[in-house]
Amino acid sequence: MKYLYLKHTLWSMLLLITTAFTLASCMGEEELETAPECAIISFSVNKITSHVITQQYDSEGNATDVVTTKTILGKDIPFNIDQVNGRIYTVDSLPNWVDLTKVIPTFVCQGNVYAKLLPDNDLYFSLTSGKDSINFSKTVELMCVSTDGLSSKRYMVDIYKHRVNTDTLRWKASTSNLAITGESKVYSTAEKVFVFAKDDAGNDVSTVANSNNCTQWSAPATIPVDFNSIVMFGEKFYGLSQDGYIYYATDEQATVWEQAADKKVARLLAADEHYIYAYDGQSIIGSSDLSTWSVQGSEELEMLPETSNNSISYPSRSNDQFQIAVMTGISSNNSNNGVTWYKMTSKDDNNQEWSYIQVTPDNAFGLPRLDNLSTTYYKGAIYAIGSESGKYKYLYRSNDNGIAWHPLTELHPVPADLDAANGAASIAAVGNQLWIIQENGKIWQGSIL
Repeated sequence: MKYLYLKHTLWSMLLLITTAFTLASCMGEEELETAPECAIISFSVNKITSHVITQQYDSEGNATDVVTTKTILGKDIPFNIDQVNGRIYTVDSLPNWVDLTKVIPTFVCQGNVYAKLLPDNDLYFSLTSGKDSINFSKTVELMCVSTDGLSSKRYMVDIYKHRVNTDTLRWKASTSNLAITGESKVYSTAEKVFVFAKDDAGNDVSTVANSNNCTQWSAPATIPVDFNSIVMFGEKFYGLSQDGYIYYATDEQATVWEQAADKKVARLLAADEHYIYAYDGQSIIGSSDLSTWSVQGSEELEMLPETSNNSISYPSRSNDQFQIAVMTGISSNNSNNGVTWYKMTSKDDNNQEWSYIQVTPDNAFGLPRLDNLSTTYYKGAIYAIGSESGKYKYLYRSNDNGIAWHPLTELHPVPADLDAANGAASIAAVGNQLWIIQENGKIWQGSIL
């Protein structure tokens, strides 16, 4: 077939001749005066299905090529229409693996739309919205022609995608002198990475390394707070003592601690840019100065995290004046899933209370119940890791502030040699990397390019 979308019938030949005469006045070197109705006013594409070769790892870490089918929905591919310059293009670049050779565009134009499929000649072909597919691997020229054939407007259409596979997570393993036992909590600053855990004697300890050297850690220093309670608030670390008082670290190594508040609480829960949060036995309470406290949640408190408590915060994507806080962990009152809590705050006290995210038939992708659960925020999403049935099977990711969690396979495997038999592991974002830190001192550094 010499030209796409033409049937070798007498009718199509007549149609082509008629179209050629109709377009004769529209295909000169100069753009014709365009009538107001002669424009593409809406443009989208149908879902794009691609067959992708990925690597799948077995229990020994051996990789084999597997062909998988991946689909991106059209609603997830927004376009800009630049009427002044005659351009239509995707707002964001699509993943490298997307196949653009057979994409079906859907558009609204009060005239007729024609596609110039061969860039080295002047032939245009009629295009039916929502039915005909086009090869968008290169720029495509579209022309909207008014119904009377006297006006036209040309558009250059681009669907951008990454030149390299930006979705691939690659790991580099290192052996360090880290000396901890069991699960840990990890926090990073611009220059340092802090690990809070227990030592062989069962003492709560802190240890620190430079963010550019994951192999050398300071000697574990005993701290007077429960490591599982530690949160980072205002660039300081806060933790809860056994008698219920809040302490904070006064030195840069997080080894020296002093009492920060007179108020006793049952649990220290989370922190964001504006507040530190605790549970006083009756409500979730918050404070900006650890002196004045207000109620920040009073419902479904039986679902508060009891173990593996993690909290993260980050600016809202829609308005950077708001902070999103997400709290995760394990509760004895939920035997099927981990628990996730959500909150939005602002510096202007425009706050909402903490809300427990329920797992329902409408939201069946709740946080799994993972042993030694650990979460972090990395490149616009929340990542979680934990063992299942004695194995580290997946990384889990949430793109919607902890509502839905999906296991990452294919391009996002956990390290092939991450073995739960070697102990608990925690995950943290350190600069542009993800770090997985295991209690045996093994550390993996991963990057999504």
